[in-house]
Amino acid sequence: MKKLSLVAVAVAVVASTVSIAPAQAANVSASKATVLAPCQTLNQVAKKRGADGSDLRCLRATVGSMKGKQVWSYAKLPVLSSLEMVVPGSTTSGFGGFGQQIVASLKAEGLVKTEPVLTYKPGTGNVVGLTYMIKDLAGKAGKIGVTGFAQVGGTATVANYRYRVTDATPIARMYREFSGIAVKADSKYMTLQDLVADIKKDAAAVKVVGASKGGIDHFLANKFYQEIGASIADLNYTVNNGGQIAALISDAGYSFAISSYGDLLDNEKAGKIRILAVTSGTKLPGTTTKTMKEQGVNLVLENWRGLILPPNTSPAGRALVIRALDIVNASASYKEYLAASKAYSFFLPAPAFTTWLNSEQNRITNLWDDVNFSQ
Repeated sequence: MKKLSLVAVAVAVVASTVSIAPAQAANVSASKATVLAPCQTLNQVAKKRGADGSDLRCLRATVGSMKGKQVWSYAKLPVLSSLEMVVPGSTTSGFGGFGQQIVASLKAEGLVKTEPVLTYKPGTGNVVGLTYMIKDLAGKAGKIGVTGFAQVGGTATVANYRYRVTDATPIARMYREFSGIAVKADSKYMTLQDLVADIKKDAAAVKVVGASKGGIDHFLANKFYQEIGASIADLNYTVNNGGQIAALISDAGYSFAISSYGDLLDNEKAGKIRILAVTSGTKLPGTTTKTMKEQGVNLVLENWRGLILPPNTSPAGRALVIRALDIVNASASYKEYLAASKAYSFFLPAPAFTTWLNSEQNRITNLWDDVNFSQ
């Protein structure tokens, strides 16, 4: 998508599109104010309740999902002059869908001045896009990059790769989701334990399809085998990033697929696959799929996605994007996306996100060491 003006001199905060209007009934006090939540007293200030530590103000929205309603808002709407969304994957990958939705929500809330541009940078370990952000876009305005577990894993597993995600400018963690293990609808595997039995019998004969090496699917496959006592060396894993389900359905050679639970669910409802297990700690609300733990495999794992800016982005540029993403996180379109994806808000803006990400990078690197990953 298009280019975000993030460097100080290029940051353009368009004049506020929220204006003062008669008050309406509301029930969120200033002390608990969050952006887009209803408010009662017009023009009241909620001190330091913005995601970047700035104030929120009770105003009547004139654009976006809350148009016409009196809500907590930033005094000036954080409109991006331009936006290029850098996706470290294909259009059909999980990163691709996430990047597309962030752009769609920014547009729906009136937070982008010009039509955004999506730039796709697929490659081993999802690190091509990270290199592009760090090396080619450093100090440039108008750029946001998608990141997540798979990219952090890529930095830990791609041979001789020298960057970490924190070498960019981490700006916000956005969501979390869980993974699922699925088989074709006519598969002989009716339960997870049926599959476990065959893996234990001859792991090399059980062909698995998932997304990129170093990513959440690949890690889950390794941990799954480790947990049931199968040899990781015998893991027969094929990468089909973004096309795991189609590959499972069309190729009789695959025994099972790993993908996000939300992606699997629609295909199960269509009668194409059967989901054997989900990686959440407890059953997900509104679903009947059993967890791995419920079926005797002591494994809980979650995926997450977030956003980064180029290195050397100015403080003003960081604040602008944090405010915009705060609104996205509260928007109707983003909430609908999360619900449809069986994903959950996991919003954490910088600098707290940077601190968390440093810890997560170390955790994922150690996780890969634990399963003795080899290229």
